[in-house]
Amino acid sequence: MIAEISHKNVDINSEDQLTGNVFGTLRYLPYSVALQIIKDSFLPATVNSFLNDSLPMEISGEWGNNVHFWKHYYGSQTEPDVVMELENVVIMIEVKYNSNLSGDDQLIREADLLIRNYPDKVKFLILLAREESATAIYNEHKTKIPLEVSFGYITWQRLFDAINKNKDNSIICKDLSSLLNEKGFAGFRGFNFMNVETNKAFEVVQKVHKNVQEFISRSITLAVEKGEFELAPMTGNNTFLRWSSDRDSNAWAYYSFIVVFQLSQNTNYGNEYSNGSLYVLELNFRDFEIPMANVARFDYANISKDLSTSPISPSDHWIFYDPIYTGIIKYPEYKSGEMYCGVVDDPLVRYWGLKRVMGYEIPLSEITNDNIYEIIFGTFKKLSTNE
Repeated sequence: MIAEISHKNVDINSEDQLTGNVFGTLRYLPYSVALQIIKDSFLPATVNSFLNDSLPMEISGEWGNNVHFWKHYYGSQTEPDVVMELENVVIMIEVKYNSNLSGDDQLIREADLLIRNYPDKVKFLILLAREESATAIYNEHKTKIPLEVSFGYITWQRLFDAINKNKDNSIICKDLSSLLNEKGFAGFRGFNFMNVETNKAFEVVQKVHKNVQEFISRSITLAVEKGEFELAPMTGNNTFLRWSSDRDSNAWAYYSFIVVFQLSQNTNYGNEYSNGSLYVLELNFRDFEIPMANVARFDYANISKDLSTSPISPSDHWIFYDPIYTGIIKYPEYKSGEMYCGVVDDPLVRYWGLKRVMGYEIPLSEITNDNIYEIIFGTFKKLSTNE
């Protein structure tokens, strides 16, 4: 948890890691404090009232010993994220970060687990998710859950508020509050921190985007003029790939732009892709200390067989971004200016049979209008000669 708060290299998108960080830490709090946090977060009010009446006021000993993670139940493949066995009450919590339910019947299966394994206990099933997801999923499932199980939900935003109330008196709550804020769960707090500098910041981003647009256009034009490389097949009139999402504000300001080229002279297949590697140009404004370009070659096990038969879509950004940044391909240590190269034992089917990535990181400040072709396509040509 501390590593994530401090922006160290951890898997920030892991749902299991988030579950362990939050509930693994909550169980170290005094029972009365943890109990109040859950009660302050839990909705709807009618089920909250029943929870309040049902939970024991005190538990002797280490109550955290009764909190279980991904518990296995005999005869079932369903392993709920968190189970709290609190004397005559059992609470099962399904945690969602950025993913959906594992099938339409996931919550029903978990309710069935409660009924079969805790026949004599008061049973609660709680969904923990982002505000918009939690309310939508709750409304969809509230009539499907058996009456023997009290069903409700907690939003990450309400959980943050409940924990935040205790941060001045508990370093555990202070760290948890920092973690949830880092994950973007603090929710709306007003616009009071915004001023003229905010407008200036947006102007800077717009200027950067305009410059990126001109750079991409110039690169494609040079490729056409020289005839050595060509833009890989794209949907519509699109020219570059980017991550977009209405539900994640991190995707609202593009920070990674990917343009995919291929060698012009390679044999062309019916899917319009050439026989050979794809040459990837990525402009990155987040993952390095300074804006950088990744100029890389992506090798595939059988490009004519495994590569998608459809043109590349802007939403395919992850297919090229993930192999560089997320650790699915390991890169031996390399120094600034040296070529990086990562190879997998078995082709990555999800990534169109990708088997190797090699490339160079180049500061964007080194690229000018006069040397675009030399730096970008000259590097592509150098990479094309590697065995």
